[in-house]
Amino acid sequence: MKFQLNRLEEVCSTNDVALEAARSGAEDGLVVWAQRQVRGRGQRGHIWQSQPKSSLTFSVLCVPTEDEQPLLGRFTALGALAVARAVKVKTGSKAQVKWPNDVLLNSKKICGILAESDMESGKAKAVVVGIGLNLQPGAFDGNAAMNFPASDVFSESGCSLDAETWLWSILEALRALRQLLPGDAFMQEWNERLAYRGENRPIRNYKGETGMFRLLSVLSDGSLQVEDAGGQFFSFQSAEILPYSSSSSLSFSSSE
Repeated sequence: MKFQLNRLEEVCSTNDVALEAARSGAEDGLVVWAQRQVRGRGQRGHIWQSQPKSSLTFSVLCVPTEDEQPLLGRFTALGALAVARAVKVKTGSKAQVKWPNDVLLNSKKICGILAESDMESGKAKAVVVGIGLNLQPGAFDGNAAMNFPASDVFSESGCSLDAETWLWSILEALRALRQLLPGDAFMQEWNERLAYRGENRPIRNYKGETGMFRLLSVLSDGSLQVEDAGGQFFSFQSAEILPYSSSSSLSFSSSE
């Protein structure tokens, strides 16, 4: 995987720029890096902004191979695991992946991932992996409503490196992980870094219902396998793990 870097001062969304480039014939490995992003998208319609020097916001264009086509659900983890590897290399700290798309350090969110596909006739012509990493205090609005506590790399590890150093460290990790993506080793690393594995956590499903479940593992299709209080197994394709304070008495007993 060869990277071609496109540096921009300010964009609405690096994912949008990369997707448009893909539709215009851009090749696998295009990296769109913006010093400032003003209307970036997170999961479930959340806004992900970025500020120069205190955050790193970029998107990587991947053109899936035939082997990767059935495994599009793994591309979100590709970005998250690359960040986790880079954090380990640069800080010595072990970051974890909160399924499906957040990277945690000391149980606080430092990074979010958004993978989006350009589909045609049931196949992905391109997958864009958007990564937003908080590097320093001020990278995010501390007064904004958040479901999960947020922080930054410096606050959690004391490591202060410039954005470009982080960019290339993450890209090198992503390159190595991309080679593993179709195989069992990729899933093994994802599960080794799965936050709250074996613990009971409140989970909100796509209907907005919340219940308590024990996290077991991520399955090969990228879904989350859990167990309820009655010992019944479920798998979620779309759900959100919440902090304990967000739990409620509402429970649900049917899988998606």
